[in-house]
Amino acid sequence: MAASSPAAAAGGGGGGGGVSSQQQQEQQHPFTYIFVGRRTFWLLSLTDILRLRATCTWLRSLFGAAQLRDRLRQSVGSQAGLRRAVNGKQVQLVRFDDDQFGVCDLLAAVCVMEEGDWMEMGEVIELAGQCGYCELPVILTANDINTHINKTAYGSLARVLAQLMVVGRHMDFGDRRRLQIFRHGNGEVRAIEDEPGFELIVDPPLAAGHLYQQHRLLHDPPVDSRISYWVIIGR
Repeated sequence: MAASSPAAAAGGGGGGGGVSSQQQQEQQHPFTYIFVGRRTFWLLSLTDILRLRATCTWLRSLFGAAQLRDRLRQSVGSQAGLRRAVNGKQVQLVRFDDDQFGVCDLLAAVCVMEEGDWMEMGEVIELAGQCGYCELPVILTANDINTHINKTAYGSLARVLAQLMVVGRHMDFGDRRRLQIFRHGNGEVRAIEDEPGFELIVDPPLAAGHLYQQHRLLHDPPVDSRISYWVIIGR
């Protein structure tokens, strides 16, 4: 993007004086049409949007709650892993209760949806629904999104576990236990119960020359866990 000011870019050509207001400048700026169009808006990554909001204040209004809400719904709808065919109709497995979301919540929700696919998590949600552990679609709130303090924290955990931290509490096993993920500051991760014995061993160390180390996906490391769970029925 050129370093010239919005006013200079919008006002060239006609010798009859400048524009009368900042709003008119924004409407006439050629880049406006890239950002407000329903088709072209999706060409921008979330990183692009965050940078533009931070550095180009006159464009910030183009990425307000209404636009980000559209972006979020588009992001959810584009996740093939969160759609299932039921009786010939496409059904969404997840949606957001975003009517009361502010801009920060909407940005976080878009990040959660667009940082990696949801194929594996869609299978988990679908199975939980079939087993009666949750109602479909799973409706996510701001509290679910805010289980991660920021984008860095979300991206530092194995993708499936990061997604489970968002949706897991909606999968109720009926005995006051849910498919929750608990993350501790020392790197320990626990599932279902935040108690010793429920730890997950995530991405165990491998030799430096191991073939997997050469071809691994940084956003999707292996997860190895054995959790035994017994139900004792009295006589």
